[in-house]
Amino acid sequence: MFFEHFHSFGPLMIPILALLIPIVAIVTHYLGKANTERLRHETIRELVKAGQPIPPELLLETQQDDWQRPRNQASNPNRMLIPAVINIATGFGLMIMFSQMMPGAWLWSIGFLPLFLGLGFLVYWQVERKTQAAQQQQQL
Repeated sequence: MFFEHFHSFGPLMIPILALLIPIVAIVTHYLGKANTERLRHETIRELVKAGQPIPPELLLETQQDDWQRPRNQASNPNRMLIPAVINIATGFGLMIMFSQMMPGAWLWSIGFLPLFLGLGFLVYWQVERKTQAAQQQQQL
């Protein structure tokens, strides 16, 4: 009885699995991060229990996360260039692929989404690069 209705759910399984993949990746990332923090705290507790000094690097890692790091330390002027190029290339690739698959259909316009995301990253990269250059000139 289940297998009779399975064919009707078959086409829905691909998008459901596609949406579950990033969710599983995010959950796995945070579980790994939580495990690392737990091990770090256990190490600190053992060092304190043994009366040993705690290495400053061990405490620095707990205090300094990506969100808490000052902007000037984390900012690399070229960090937005790679996602920009990847999104622009993906957009053009999708446009070409869909235009070849179904000529005359509107599907080729799907490529506009990553294309414009990439162009947005490119504009952000240029603005940030000019801002950093101006800040460096002011410091001199």
